[in-house]
Amino acid sequence: MFSMIDGLISRKTLIFQKRMSDLGEKLVGEKILTKVPAVRSTCKTWEAITKSWVMGKAAAAPHEFLGFMMMNAKVYSLRYNIGEDLVDVKEVDLLNQLEISEVYHCDGLVLCVAMDHSKLVVWNPYLYQTRWIGPRLGENFNIRDIYSIGYSDKKRDHKILRFVDDYSAPGPTHVFRSEIYEISSDSWRVLEAKPKPKWEIQIDEHQRGVSVKGNTYFFAHERYNNCADVKDFLLCFDFTKERFGPRLPLPFHSYNEDCVTLSNVRDEQLAVLFGDFASSFFEIWITLTVEPDYLSWNKFLRVETTALTLFRLDAFLGGSFFVDEENKVAVVFELDECLSTFTPHQNKAFVFGQAGYIHSVTLGQVTKIQLLCPYSGEHIQAFLPPLVCSSSYRPSLVQVKQPLCTKGNATCSMGNG
Repeated sequence: MFSMIDGLISRKTLIFQKRMSDLGEKLVGEKILTKVPAVRSTCKTWEAITKSWVMGKAAAAPHEFLGFMMMNAKVYSLRYNIGEDLVDVKEVDLLNQLEISEVYHCDGLVLCVAMDHSKLVVWNPYLYQTRWIGPRLGENFNIRDIYSIGYSDKKRDHKILRFVDDYSAPGPTHVFRSEIYEISSDSWRVLEAKPKPKWEIQIDEHQRGVSVKGNTYFFAHERYNNCADVKDFLLCFDFTKERFGPRLPLPFHSYNEDCVTLSNVRDEQLAVLFGDFASSFFEIWITLTVEPDYLSWNKFLRVETTALTLFRLDAFLGGSFFVDEENKVAVVFELDECLSTFTPHQNKAFVFGQAGYIHSVTLGQVTKIQLLCPYSGEHIQAFLPPLVCSSSYRPSLVQVKQPLCTKGNATCSMGNG
């Protein structure tokens, strides 16, 4: 996708600026607790919030979706109020010193990739803990690395996948390998080498892998061989078996210009959005069955858009989304197409139902970000689309606080301690 980017990347932009209520970040946790059972915490701040919930102060809150997203290279909390069509975002103060390029969520943990690709950060919002993670000794993270976070079924051990697929490596060998970071031991290990696959995972500004039941699903396609029409499919990385599974079918066929993005539904099902570049419709499918080696699909929503909505789904403008399955509602995040020199780009959230367009919310102005182009290796100024990594957050008691620096661990490889 960067091959189409000039210095502005003026079409590849969808970033969510806050139009906020006066909820502080910690208060987001109070709303979270309206959707899940009370969880005991050793953190005094969260104990106070839990007491507030038990006393009924938060019980009257309307139906909400709560989660996290990336916007303007920062992590934001996200709150969607169905009854009021209200979309609120709030920058996470704990992480505001870090510019990020990617964000992922699994089982109450948030994984961030630094914009300069020097480090990873795992954050537990409930325990208010962070861990900064460096690469293996003697290694560096690469701008083309692909990441995900998940857990093993056996012991629910939480892990991070680093998938290295660097086609720019010198010589004919082409670097291809998978590494696993174990949160419990604070250590990396390299998985058994595999032959170079005939597929390629699609990762760009509007597209990342999505976690369901501890495993991560990626949108992928056959490697390009000067052919405009290539087969597309999903791939699952199984964190229990620590390997990629077989190709999984999609309920449609897409082309390079089409918009395809992934989301999850309560961490139980997978959802996929498909927007035909040449048409004025998009559709969302949700799995009936989701396993690492098998998927079955059901169409959730089909929307015919019109010029009156000022909405045109386009991979260059965004396409990140989440769904409210119960109320048959989808929220899609897009950048407006205002190309005027004097009018700043705005971020919008569009709400759609079975009858079509319902409502849109202008969320504020986008911010231009300096980033490293993975193809040219040059620094450019660009707008980046927002990425929703979770819309159904549930607290976790997994400890991720920074471990002591010991010889050979990933914390020590960053020079901390």
